[in-house]
Amino acid sequence: MSAPKSDHISPFAPQQFLGLHLPRAQLAFRIALALLVLTYAYFVPAPLTLTPYVVFLIGVIVYIGIQSLLGLTTIFNKTSSIILNAITMVDIIGALAVVLNDPNTFPPTQVLVFIALILAAAQHRQQAFMTVLASSVAASIIVISIRQPLIDQPYNATFFGMIVLLAAVSLALFIVASHLEHLRNRASRVTETDPLTGLGNRWTFYEAAKYLLPYHQRNLTPMVVMYADIEVTQYKGKKPAKTVNQYLLKQFASIVDQRVRASDIAVHYGGNEFAFLLVDTTTKDAETLAFDLQQNFNNWARQKELAAYAHIGMAVIPPRPIAMDQVLISINAALHRARQYKKGVSGAVFADPEHGR
Repeated sequence: MSAPKSDHISPFAPQQFLGLHLPRAQLAFRIALALLVLTYAYFVPAPLTLTPYVVFLIGVIVYIGIQSLLGLTTIFNKTSSIILNAITMVDIIGALAVVLNDPNTFPPTQVLVFIALILAAAQHRQQAFMTVLASSVAASIIVISIRQPLIDQPYNATFFGMIVLLAAVSLALFIVASHLEHLRNRASRVTETDPLTGLGNRWTFYEAAKYLLPYHQRNLTPMVVMYADIEVTQYKGKKPAKTVNQYLLKQFASIVDQRVRASDIAVHYGGNEFAFLLVDTTTKDAETLAFDLQQNFNNWARQKELAAYAHIGMAVIPPRPIAMDQVLISINAALHRARQYKKGVSGAVFADPEHGR
């Protein structure tokens, strides 16, 4: 299968999360911080700017309740992107609400926003964290602008200048992080894609097998492993043999890409070899596909006056646990035996990995 062309991954997609580190410690830290905020609000000399202390107390209790519920969910191994998003959002909203109520001209509670960002950095990947950072800075500017008239103090140009500078730096970091994430996604796709054929590579095959084999064993869905070897018997021409060989591999990959389903795994295994994981496929369907690939490639090579053939072997994955290498070795041995008897050029060669044949 050709690699996907899109590099875009939502910053809040599940793969953008690292998971919650030390969930018990984080929950205890959040509760302790909330109690510290309550103590600060009680002893601060001036009254709170927006709400009475009782309302503020209720807000802090609600914060502790929500974070306790979310924290216990993560502790019991039920972490999801929605839970991690919710934890970060509650942290940011809670910190900004405290800053909005702080009566000091230069609110020391602004540090809560940075603590929330540090906690977010522990569970978000780069681009998602930069999104949180940029959003938090923008929200902080809005909150500071709202609270300034409430504390009956003139606007401080220096303070607001620093906030604007921080916003500009955050925006620049967000742009850089987005670009780096884009490059990381491209690099990841390159490592999963064979540059010559555009199919997956050997690493892709084994990664897919790591998940598909247990799925097959649990659900007993039919699964077939297919292995193709492109043989060049002789070549007489002006072009270097390596160039012609690459030409043959590209053509076979093109035929594969047109005929294999999106749900199947097709990779350039290495050298002149290709490997396939055919999910929910019967032996008859796999044999039809193998014959189709062989005939199309062999006919094309004949038209180009190239003495090249596709030899294809296959094996049905047994219901019991089995190593993928054992399956491939069995197919390779069956192909080798078939070549000795001049078979395997028309139709697939079957192997029995369960019994070592």
